[in-house]
Amino acid sequence: MGPGIVVVLTWLGAGDIVNSAMAGGNYGYALMWVFVLCLMVRYLFVSTVAKYQLSNERGETVLGGLVKVHPLYAPFVLLCVLGVGHAVGAYLLTGAAVACVRLTGLGHPRVWAVVLCVLAYYIAFRPVYRRIEKVFFFLVGVLSICFLTLAAWSGPSPGGLAKGLLGFAVPETVGRFDTTTLMLSMLGAVAGGLANLMYPYFIREKGWITAEHRRVQQYDLLLGIAVLILLDLAVWVVGAEILHPRGIHVVDVESLARLLGEVLGGFGTTLFYVAILAALFSNILGTASAYAYLGSDAYGYWRSGEAKTEDREATSRRIYRPIVIWIIVTPLAWPLLGQSDFVGLTLLVNAAQVVLIPVLVTGLWIITARSDYIGAKYRNRWWENLAIGLLLLLGCISTYFALAKMVERISGLLS
Repeated sequence: MGPGIVVVLTWLGAGDIVNSAMAGGNYGYALMWVFVLCLMVRYLFVSTVAKYQLSNERGETVLGGLVKVHPLYAPFVLLCVLGVGHAVGAYLLTGAAVACVRLTGLGHPRVWAVVLCVLAYYIAFRPVYRRIEKVFFFLVGVLSICFLTLAAWSGPSPGGLAKGLLGFAVPETVGRFDTTTLMLSMLGAVAGGLANLMYPYFIREKGWITAEHRRVQQYDLLLGIAVLILLDLAVWVVGAEILHPRGIHVVDVESLARLLGEVLGGFGTTLFYVAILAALFSNILGTASAYAYLGSDAYGYWRSGEAKTEDREATSRRIYRPIVIWIIVTPLAWPLLGQSDFVGLTLLVNAAQVVLIPVLVTGLWIITARSDYIGAKYRNRWWENLAIGLLLLLGCISTYFALAKMVERISGLLS
């Protein structure tokens, strides 16, 4: 086990934590079942993608299959890695630096950003997966202690949890979009995005490279998803028990931390910021490592095409470290320049992620469904094709609402 823990902590960001708290605050326990369903759908999709890498007869990576669908996938993915990696790195580094200041009461976010950048650079610069995995096991322990303690401190309702997970309730709408639309958007959001391509590269670094590793891979990813469900539902409980009864709405990490301080005291705020720091730092490490693996593989296919495997891998190895530097070091410019308003950058990243959903899911569906890509023995069964087709549809719906939100934010800025 291991890659599943690494990838889910890379998926877990401060935004997900705030969103879980907001969902609990807006709807109480009611929509928990939708969240769990979303993660199980993500498990099915990511595990199907991993199956391609483990089972195709040529032993090629997922990107190798996408390049066979169309050679432009290689430069497209490389550009997305560089753009999304830099932008995401800016948010993560700034947020982690602020968390360090709040925890210690010392220094300035710029100083902490440099410290965190150096530490992440040291861990991720050399592609030593075993070292990264050990760091993530420590971080998942920290996150589990913090979030479960906060949830227990909030006084969860066993009956509320049972109804939220098993009642399949659809509450009245809170906010701009109706509840059904929100549910479809949540499901669609897991359908695509660059993050779903991380896991196959982590299992390759673990040494799982053949169909014989398929069973342990499935258990590994299931364990990771179970951990993610536990952590997010713990935050959801905090929202349901603290925010919902008071009718309070939070929009960011700091407002949620202040509220926890008012209700649970200073120790609650400290626990929360420790968890935020662990989540953000794991995000920085996972994003840098996974995107460097993915980006270097894309560069290798782009430059070498169908050249011999050893030539392509040699080309890939040369670009790994420059990509790590790009993702970890270049975002340091934002906090050093004192930039904390990333609205424009947020819009750019969201636009890039929206484009990825139909492009990537279509390609991944093709390579896992057709025998000439994955082989007749391992191609998708009818229910897997149905699930991915549904994901593509929901991903397009999610794209529509993401674009609507972007237009709304741009209109707000212009007015």
